[in-house]
Amino acid sequence: MNREELLNHHDYFILWMKELKDIEEAKWFAPMEEGKWSIAANVSHIIKWDAYLIENILPNLSEGAVLSAFPDFDPFNREAAEYAHGGVTQERLLEEGIETRKSILHFIDGLEESQLGLSFEVDDHHYTLSEFFDDFIWHDKHHQKQIEETLCKEKA
Repeated sequence: MNREELLNHHDYFILWMKELKDIEEAKWFAPMEEGKWSIAANVSHIIKWDAYLIENILPNLSEGAVLSAFPDFDPFNREAAEYAHGGVTQERLLEEGIETRKSILHFIDGLEESQLGLSFEVDDHHYTLSEFFDDFIWHDKHHQKQIEETLCKEKA
């Protein structure tokens, strides 16, 4: 993706998160399917990864950088789900998500198009900055689709 597409995605994602404020609390905290996460846990999961990106990846980027490994996925993701169900309100969680996403948007806005070709490594995987953002956007869309499908089932 180019810089403009990245900006558009993150702008859109912020608007989408704002729309989630209208979900009834019972739906927000209920599992999306039996044995699956709730919408709240899914949103918290996205936010936790956004925060990881902001705190551990973006400030340490440079050409050829070898960055520390990603955290162990299962405990990291479990912490996100526990946070979502540990007393944080729906409104507060969404505000956190919007703020973390605005931070990423601000970072992208400060980039020159050529900087998207910056090459670095995480967990022995080589990325350009563009490829890395592509992975995170795929992740966004994956969870967004899960949430949207759940909400559509509720309306049917």
